[in-house]
Formats: sequence, structure tokens, C-alpha cells
Amino acid sequence: MKPFGVDDTVTDWILSHRGEPWTSFMQFITVWGDTLTLTLVVIGVAVLAWMAGRIDFAAMIVAGSLSGWAVMALLKVIFARDRPPVDDRLIEIGGYSFPSGHSMLSLVVYGLAVIIVHRLYPRVRERAGWLLVGPVLVALIGFSRVYLGVHWLSDVLFGWLFGAIWVTLCVAVHVQSSRRRQAARAARRTGKTQSSPS
Repeated sequence: MKPFGVDDTVTDWILSHRGEPWTSFMQFITVWGDTLTLTLVVIGVAVLAWMAGRIDFAAMIVAGSLSGWAVMALLKVIFARDRPPVDDRLIEIGGYSFPSGHSMLSLVVYGLAVIIVHRLYPRVRERAGWLLVGPVLVALIGFSRVYLGVHWLSDVLFGWLFGAIWVTLCVAVHVQSSRRRQAARAARRTGKTQSSPS
């Protein structure tokens, strides 16, 4: 899969405008989409959910993140797009380019984290502005990949698209599972009531 025309245009423009302090800032930002950082976020949110008695939320972010990584790895193999030229890269990296794993998985992990934290803590719901931290961070991480020369723009855009789809699916599965559990509990309570002596 070859890059689109807009990919070359954007990369050329960025290459002509790179410099400090932006380079150091982008190298710092991109770390927030690394596997280690995202793993720590997943573990942290899962522990918070577990401590709050919401094992379902803990399972959602763990299962959603792991399955999202598997889907991302599969997509890379299917499309097999090469990364931008080595001479344009500011960091060393291997593997295929499409979609951007940093972009897709940061959206999955931080997206699910924001949803869970919003549901767990009333104070967060009262100050909804804090929820913008997730989308802003995801946007910066995606841009950093293009700036550092390790991804094309379309890698990032489709990474965000696939990530958003995966978050939507995870939430939909969680909602359906919650409804089934509630229906099962209601059925058990109804059965107990009907079987109790009058």
C-alpha cells in the first residue's frame, strides 16, 4: 500500500518546519503512546475500577486494549505499508506503517480510560473539562508520529478511525453484557419471589 498524495505533501511541509523546541516536545509526547506507557495506564485504570467494585470496567479496558492491539497488528500485516524514508525519521523504529499503532492504541486506551473514570467518579462528571485531556493527548500523540517522520498522515488518521470504531464496539459489548446481567438478576429475584411461601 503506497502513501497518498497528501501524505507526501504534509511530510514535506513538516520536514521544512522542524526544529527546537518542537522536536524535543514531540519526542516527549510520543512516549505517551508507547506500549509501556499504555500498559501502565491500562493497569492503573483497571486497578481503580477493581477497587471501586466495578470489575466489569476493569475487564473492559484490559480486554479492549489487548484485542485492539491484536487488531492493529493484523491490519499492519494486511496493508504492509512501508514507513517514510529512514532519512526523514528522528527516532529509530521498525515494522509496517499503516495504521499508526500509537494513534490507534492511544485512542483505545485513553478513550476507554476517560469513559471509565467519568463513570466512576462524580467529581470528574462535575468538571467535564478534565475529559478533554484524553482527546488532546491522543491528537498530540498522532501528530508527533508524523512530525518525527515515522508515519504518514493517513497512517494516523486511519489509526484514529480504527481506534474510535474499536472503542465504540467495546462500549457496545459492555452495555449489552450489563443488560444481560441485569436481566438475569431480575429473573432470579422474580423466581425467588414466586417460589417463596405465601
